Amino acid sequence: MKFIYIDESGSPGDGDVFVMCGLMVDAYKLRKKTADFDKLLAELLTKHPGNNTELKTSRFINGRGGWKRIGVDERKEFLKQICLLSVANGGKIFGVGLSYLALQVARDAGHGHPFGQSYWLAGGMFTCSLVQKKMQNTKNGKGLTVAIMDDNKAEMPQLSDGLYKADSWYDGLYQSRRTKGRKKTWLPRKVSDRFDHIINSAFAIKSHHSSLVQVADAISYVYRRSLELSTGAEAWVGERAYYQSLVDILEPQREKLGQVPDVPCTKFYNAAKHAGWVL
Repeated sequence: MKFIYIDESGSPGDGDVFVMCGLMVDAYKLRKKTADFDKLLAELLTKHPGNNTELKTSRFINGRGGWKRIGVDERKEFLKQICLLSVANGGKIFGVGLSYLALQVARDAGHGHPFGQSYWLAGGMFTCSLVQKKMQNTKNGKGLTVAIMDDNKAEMPQLSDGLYKADSWYDGLYQSRRTKGRKKTWLPRKVSDRFDHIINSAFAIKSHHSSLVQVADAISYVYRRSLELSTGAEAWVGERAYYQSLVDILEPQREKLGQVPDVPCTKFYNAAKHAGWVL
């Protein structure tokens, strides 16, 4: 069994990039992964007492509030250590990077998406669909996954309903192919097969109650900032190189969609993704 902890970074007021990422951990490694991050944070707080015990990456890395007492080089090194810890011992990353402008274009194109105007639901349903695609062929129940989201009281019920009701619109994201004669064909999905590797539904948790949700926040922020800087001014060349170095740590363990049928859901997400994001 797997656990995936999911958080997001970005809002329309911050710029054009929204990233939602989850860190997947095997159940038998969960206790150690949590303990390793708790130790990393505890060591930082022991060295620099008086700071908030919850890590909000955007505040931390930019030295806001009490975090400003920590030098920039130490903050950057700490964020690097979080990225290294995330992918250590088989940690896998699932998620999506969207452009708000491209998302609106995709909405207007009439691909029939079932989540209205919500970019959070667009990210959450894609991430869970990617988990379904990658886990559905894992045998002996080892791919069954508990999805744990940073609490979003306004939209979490809709995500839970979306996974439970399993709209056929998402089928193209996790359909499998088989060879029939000399041709390969996409297998239709039964209602009972849709999101059958997400256990029950998604669960919500407060970020300060879960260190791995805070790690997911850090991963999402790293990818978001890297995408923002990919089209930034030359003055940002040093910061761009730093975030690219962090992406280089994470990217080998990020799961990608791969081959999918040319249907409305895949057309939608290909249109809505940020230009720098590979689905």
